[in-house]
Amino acid sequence: MNNPEYLDNTDPEKNHNFYRQDNGGMIDNHNGLADKLLTNDNLYRSMKGDWKRTDWNKGNNIKVTTGRQDGKFFITREQQNTEAIKEHCRLYRQAAEAGVPDPLAPIGEDGKLQHKWMELPFVISVRISDQYFGGTPWNAIKNDRTMKAQFYRVVQREYPEYICYPGGKLPIPVAVPYPNRTG
Repeated sequence: MNNPEYLDNTDPEKNHNFYRQDNGGMIDNHNGLADKLLTNDNLYRSMKGDWKRTDWNKGNNIKVTTGRQDGKFFITREQQNTEAIKEHCRLYRQAAEAGVPDPLAPIGEDGKLQHKWMELPFVISVRISDQYFGGTPWNAIKNDRTMKAQFYRVVQREYPEYICYPGGKLPIPVAVPYPNRTG
């Protein structure tokens, strides 16, 4: 029988530090601006003073500012379409409560179409991951069932305007404690 020992029906352990973008990650060359500058002494000395650089993302809806102020590196993100996303969530929730099916929604365990849970702006997902999950991004958080449920609890409590699910309350399947702020 072809049954290798590595297929023993256990979930692999994930090291979420590989996904981090701030200091403390596993790979020194990919931990963000500060670590990159610290590896190049000449560049670091030339950028010792206060400075700032602003640019837009490829979608032209997020303004990203990086720089150094009072000896500390910083990154700020401003998303320009948050009001449009709020309005989309409000309209989606109204339609779902009126019984309009969403053909792009996932299929539930009962075999019927469900409704999407949320439409969260990127900058808010980054803010939640920085404040509650030590900088681990949503793409890594959603691989862990407990962390994913905790993320949903934060969205439900602090950002209910981005919930698309009918009734405005997420059907979180796992009872988890509310996460503590880390940042």
